[in-house]
Parts: sequence; C-alpha cells; structure tokens
Amino acid sequence: MFKIKESIKIYSVIVYFIILPIIFYNEYTFTQRKNNNISNEFTIDEAFYNYQRNFITDEMKKKAKWDQAGNEPYFINGIIRKYKPKNCLEIGVSKGGGSIIILNAIKDIEGSSLISLDLNEQLYYHKSEKTGCNVKKYFPTLAMNNKWKLYTGKQPHIFLDKINKKFDFLFLDTSHITPGELINFIEVLPFLNENAIIILHDVMYHLPSHNYYRIKEIKYHPSMIYLMAAIEGKKYMITDKLFQFENIGAIILSKRQKQFYLNYFLLLMSPWEYMPSDEHIKELKLFIRKYYKKDIYLNIFNRAVYENKLYIKRYKEYKREINKM
Repeated sequence: MFKIKESIKIYSVIVYFIILPIIFYNEYTFTQRKNNNISNEFTIDEAFYNYQRNFITDEMKKKAKWDQAGNEPYFINGIIRKYKPKNCLEIGVSKGGGSIIILNAIKDIEGSSLISLDLNEQLYYHKSEKTGCNVKKYFPTLAMNNKWKLYTGKQPHIFLDKINKKFDFLFLDTSHITPGELINFIEVLPFLNENAIIILHDVMYHLPSHNYYRIKEIKYHPSMIYLMAAIEGKKYMITDKLFQFENIGAIILSKRQKQFYLNYFLLLMSPWEYMPSDEHIKELKLFIRKYYKKDIYLNIFNRAVYENKLYIKRYKEYKREINKM
C-alpha cells in the first residue's frame, strides 16, 4: 500500500512539474504562432484583381505591355489600392511595365513612393533602349513629384545597403531562373518591414501552358515557384474556372522572419542555371555576413556556390560530349 501511495505521489509530481508545463508551453507557442501570423495560409481567387479595377485603363495596360497578361496588372493594382503601402520597392524593371502599374496605383496615396532597381542599364534584349524607358515615354507625369527613383547597373543589395530604409511592398520580377530571385529575396529580406507585401511575377513561367518553349530546354529551374512555396506568410493566387493558375502570386509576410532564414538559404542548394560573377559572389558573402549574422547561412551559400560550379562545369562537359556524337 505504501509503495502504491508513493508511486501516486511521484507520478503527481511528474505531471505537475514536467507534463503540465509542456502542455502549457505548447499552447503558448501555438497562440504565439497564431498571433504572430507565422503559419502559412493560402487563398485562391482573392478579389484583389477586382478591387478598384477601373483604376487601370485599357490604354495604360496596352502601353505598359500588360495587355496579354489577364488579371495580373489588376491584381497588383488591387493589392496596392487596398493596403496603401508607403515605401514600395521593385526589383527587375525592363521597359517599366510593372513600374507604370505601381506608380499609377500610388499616384494619389500621400507619402507613397517607388524605388526601382535593375542590374541592366539598357534592356537586356534591346540594347538601344534604356531600362524603364516606357515610363517617361508614355506616362511622364507618373514619374514626377519624387514618386519614382530608378537605380541601375548594380546588384540590388548594393543599392539597398546605401538607401538603408525599410519597405512595405516588394514587386519581384527578375530572371526567373536559379539562383536569380532566390538570391534577390535574400538580398531584400533585411530591408522589408513586418507584414510587408510581396508580389512575385511569373510564378508559373516554367510550365508548358505558360511558356511552351521552356519544355525544349534541358536545364531550367523554376525559382519563382520555389519562393512562392517557401516564403512564410499569407499567400494569394488567382485561377480561372479550369483551375489554371495565373502567372502571379502575393505573400503578406509573417512576423519574425528570422525563424525562417534557414529555409530561404537552403533553396540555394537547388541546381543553378547560371553562375554569378566572382565579384558578385564576393560582394554577396560580405552582405550575408553583415545582415545574416550566423555562420550557417554563409556556409550554406559557400557550399551552394561550390556545388553549382561543379554542376555547371559537368553540364558543359556533357553538352560537349553530346555535340560530338
């Protein structure tokens, strides 16, 4: 009888001091995750593309080169018109189609402005024209009143480090191949506010239904859909009646993104379609060490570079062997 009573006391102590704290801790962490919007949520057919849709005219859509893009420009416009971000950032400009839609959406939002960044000073496919040329060509008033600043010729983190401000909104539309936007997101994340809005363009660009010629390429990696899947936050996409995804998605970042840094760096371990220059790699290492303090992040980046140099080298050797046959 004594042993039974003692056993009950011991088990009571275990429950009180060990098991109950674990239960309460799990309940607390669940509540914290909920309150801090950490878990991913996914919404299809959110009506952003219908929100203040008439803000974009057919002429604007055509001149901004979004005339074949379905609901995409309305989606961008609707999110901006609803949330009214102040500090907007665009990475990847080309002729300035995205810049036009964003600038038009913020034109009457007091204190709102756009900074656009692009590696190329001229269009990568038309060297005689400058990056962002269609903004001043067709919609010069949108670039007035200090609403727009365009920086070209360097990688995003070089400009962001000097600008040193936090952004509420990001439109990312660059190379669509690895490591392209995977690196771009790592470059911009330290400069995004909590609950910043990210719009990713060409998230379905790798699929045959969106870009037929891509299936002819042996080596192609869908960096945008990787990000759409990995970035932690509330996600929005739009589809048609046949559940055909449109080529755009949005994420409202969850708080405390530092908890998910490892996820984003691990994306770099996927195969790369191109290798950044040695100078760019060196600059990125300095940037990662400055803004992502832990050694593990720089170690992952270094390993990704090493493995992909081998990958690209062996791929070139394989192509040479195929051509000899």
